[in-house]
Amino acid sequence: MLDLLQPFLQTKVGSFVGSVIFAVLVLAITFLLAKLVNRVMRRLVDRHRKSNSGAATVLGFARYIAVAAVYFAGVMVVVYSIPLLSSAVRTLLTAGGVIAVVAGLAAQEALGSVVSGMMILAFKPFRMGDVVRYIDNDISGVIEEITLHHTAIRTWENKRVIIPNSKMNSSIIENADYADSKVCVFMQIGVTYESNIDLAKRLLAEEILRQPDFMDVRTPEQKSAGASAVQVVVLELADSAVTLRASLWAKDNSTAFSLKCAVLENIKKLYEQNGIDIAYPHVVVLQQ
Repeated sequence: MLDLLQPFLQTKVGSFVGSVIFAVLVLAITFLLAKLVNRVMRRLVDRHRKSNSGAATVLGFARYIAVAAVYFAGVMVVVYSIPLLSSAVRTLLTAGGVIAVVAGLAAQEALGSVVSGMMILAFKPFRMGDVVRYIDNDISGVIEEITLHHTAIRTWENKRVIIPNSKMNSSIIENADYADSKVCVFMQIGVTYESNIDLAKRLLAEEILRQPDFMDVRTPEQKSAGASAVQVVVLELADSAVTLRASLWAKDNSTAFSLKCAVLENIKKLYEQNGIDIAYPHVVVLQQ
């Protein structure tokens, strides 16, 4: 069989057919290898993400570089296996100066995002899993992915916001998990002027202390000095309400949200049982 194919492959048509078959095989192997690398890297990212390790961000970024390198290597093998394509590439490389300038201008924004992605990876202003707020557009959510070109934020509505790395790197980002994941949420409640303010403050503080998710952040010195674990203050004497503000500390942003919801529900019931009225706008119409 090989003896019959040998003369055919030495002809121009045979050489072309052989090159095409070789190119198809290389591209198929490249595609399968890229899928394998992508799957292995994704599993590594998921494993480190579950352990809340910072390596997940690095591996997530490296995954795209590894897949791109596999595709680039496969394409180069195909190009240099076909004489016509190989000569065309050499001609392009000879005029590389002009092409580099044109390509640089055309891909300036894309290259800027790649460089910005590397800077994010190096300086770590945020990483995968961090709760952030993109202040410029008031977008809040969780960093789900950092690619070569963009950062994906999963919002609280389970939508994905795709922001180029160049914009993420140059904007002001509020990171709830940077250095310390503890969160303090201020909860404000307005009670009527006729209500017992001292009782309202005490009930609110006691309700917060009853919550298992509440975190006591007092220092040992503050504890020995008898400082209260929950700070409830009169924030404002408004037109129709006395505004109370309580500080709710929790281990992270999602826990703080759940804590605030639980306190709001329970304190309404407690205030109703103890004759404390929560203020709300209302109009009294006098009939003549």
